[in-house]
Amino acid sequence: MATTLFLFCVRIWAESPDPVKVFYTYDHLLHVAEEKITTYTPTKAFNFLAKAKELRPEPDYRYYNILGEAHSKLGQDNEAMEAFEKSVELNSNQFPLFLRISDYYENNRKPDRALLFTEKYLLLVPTDKNRIYKAAILSRRIGKEESYQKYIKLLESDTSFATEEDALQSSLSKHIKNKKWKEAEELTIRYIPFFPRTEGMYEYLILSRRGKKSPLLEEAYILACVTFKEETRYFVRYGVYLQENGRYLEALSIFRRAFFNALKFETKGDWDEILFLLRQSYANLGWEKETLAIDLLVKDIKRRDSLKDEDLENHIQTHRKNREYLQFAVYWFKDKNEKKTNLYRGLLKERDQENEVKEFLFVIGPFALENLEL
Repeated sequence: MATTLFLFCVRIWAESPDPVKVFYTYDHLLHVAEEKITTYTPTKAFNFLAKAKELRPEPDYRYYNILGEAHSKLGQDNEAMEAFEKSVELNSNQFPLFLRISDYYENNRKPDRALLFTEKYLLLVPTDKNRIYKAAILSRRIGKEESYQKYIKLLESDTSFATEEDALQSSLSKHIKNKKWKEAEELTIRYIPFFPRTEGMYEYLILSRRGKKSPLLEEAYILACVTFKEETRYFVRYGVYLQENGRYLEALSIFRRAFFNALKFETKGDWDEILFLLRQSYANLGWEKETLAIDLLVKDIKRRDSLKDEDLENHIQTHRKNREYLQFAVYWFKDKNEKKTNLYRGLLKERDQENEVKEFLFVIGPFALENLEL
């Protein structure tokens, strides 16, 4: 009798529904999962999230928020962003989450994705000047010049502090002189959206962050490069900063942009310095053939008034894989021989495709996604 009763009870227990499903609702499971994250046991959160998804196969945005947080706590950033993106897709009113996603992509050198989520945020909070400024910078970084101009004009249409510009510059100068780096940085950040094309704002930001040895100094250089993208001086300074920090491949990328600007906008006074820095970058990387090419290119440029086309082409043939020589050839022939201009453009494109992985072309630098052509 006892044995029969025992077997009957076992059968009943085995056929009972999942106890989690019986005692916990979808909302309760989400709450427990969230608690596991806050108590620093995020791996356990996944178990409760899995049970929640069993109860609701198509979960709501809260599920994906908790899932994203669990991945984030474990350092699984890609998985976290995937979950957060699903969350804002289900509920587009989560403006802080748009910013979090945008900042993640910007920090991971994906300005196109960062701009996408910044603009989604601005649909919800269209008066956030800091983010309008951010959208302007990101737009120009990926070659969306019309968007950049649109955002800049929007910022400059607010003249709330126009009469205070001189006083602001004076205050910033005083802070820098007195080595009050923190105060200078905070003041610059607060007002730069109101004066987005005032060079002094960028100088003070660079000086203050350099003075306090801020890890955000690089961002200041990038902002200046983007704002004054048709000039060379900020690219030179940014490249030197990268070089000083042993980031030689990235420095090379920035000096190449400076050389491109010098050619495109014919700022001839900068050529010697930029070519010297390019040679130095190649030397730091141990690329001997490239350093020899720059040595010869420097000589050609110095005697450019007497340089003959055939001499230049012979030198290019000798150093046909050197990017600067091919770029100079495009510049040299662009107004006098369309056929040769197109030839060297094609060779430059082939060369870049061949070296894309080795040199991280189109990956590093503030304008990595922008198509550059003389």
